[in-house]
Amino acid sequence: MDRQQPFGARVTRSVMRLCIYLLVAAAAFCGSYAKHSFGDGHAGTSLTDVLDGTADRPYVYRQLLPAIANAGEKLLPGSVKAHFLEHLAKDAPAHNPLRATFARATSTDDPAYALRYYIVYGLSFGSLLVAMLMLRRVCLDLVGHEVAATLAPLVLAIAVPATYYYDFPEMMFMTIAVWLACRAKIAWLVALALVATLNKESFPLFAVTLYPFLRLRASRRAAVACIGACVVAGVIVNAWIKYRYAGNAGSPALFNLWLNLHFFANPRNYFLTEWTYGIPMPRPTHIVLLVLLALLALTGWGALPACARRHALLAVACNVPLFLALGYVDEVRALSMLDVSATLLLCTTATVYLAGTGDRRRTASTRAHGSPVASGGGLPGRPAQTVSET
Repeated sequence: MDRQQPFGARVTRSVMRLCIYLLVAAAAFCGSYAKHSFGDGHAGTSLTDVLDGTADRPYVYRQLLPAIANAGEKLLPGSVKAHFLEHLAKDAPAHNPLRATFARATSTDDPAYALRYYIVYGLSFGSLLVAMLMLRRVCLDLVGHEVAATLAPLVLAIAVPATYYYDFPEMMFMTIAVWLACRAKIAWLVALALVATLNKESFPLFAVTLYPFLRLRASRRAAVACIGACVVAGVIVNAWIKYRYAGNAGSPALFNLWLNLHFFANPRNYFLTEWTYGIPMPRPTHIVLLVLLALLALTGWGALPACARRHALLAVACNVPLFLALGYVDEVRALSMLDVSATLLLCTTATVYLAGTGDRRRTASTRAHGSPVASGGGLPGRPAQTVSET
């Protein structure tokens, strides 16, 4: 944002941007919830089962938002809870917004779960909005084009596949982790790993992919120590959660490698469609989407800063094997470690198209002489150390 602009103009732009982000986040979240709800009616995987601690493994491991909801319900005064439930019950389902809007939100009919359900709903939506705002900040830091950095998170929010209530907090934590890593905020990263692993157990592996960003501000030893501390913190939380719910049905992980290989080996599966946002759209592995992704990568990859390219390659190396072994056919929400990289690719691609031929030359010059962050132009604080990223 141009600091030379009048204060009123800057405030107006910020408010308008927030409103646009809020509207797009609401549309994206509504589309995801309308399609999947929070697993209502699916015994063993629904939010209500996780709230009770009776869900199957590994779903029961994703405890952050349910734990906050359970604690919030206990801390609220009884009169407040009673008033909330009485309001929902009036002229049912007219005063129950979720139930009146979404036929699948059946769990909100049950007074035992309604309040906690709404808390998780609000927290999950809030996580998406914060993730979008932080993605914009990361794009500004690493790419530096304000318009492209503003557009990229909007596109990702609409396109990102999400199924469960913990998918949006996961995106938020990973984005914040990248933002902190670029600033070498080691203590904050370790604290974040504790909370993020409580949301989803894969975060310690994502911490490994932060090494290129940490090296912008930290020495090799400090970067390795930070990642090690994040992994240890995550493993401790993960081990505690697994021990606590060791008696639940299911298994610690769902192994689907052979099913997935059979799915991807079938050419017909690259022409499937599904209903999304109320209209038939290509499924994630549709050939049209794969071609678009290839074009996106071809256009934006070369304009990415070196640290972002190395992070993306590490994320692919960590996430793709997990996706093939533990994911479910084309449920690409399991490729969530690539969300930040995808947003940066969208940003650099938009930069190329918005800026034109002259800016393509400047982008090539930026690659040759260092990213905005590495040269000290993108991040506040002390100048970047002259260190190798390898």
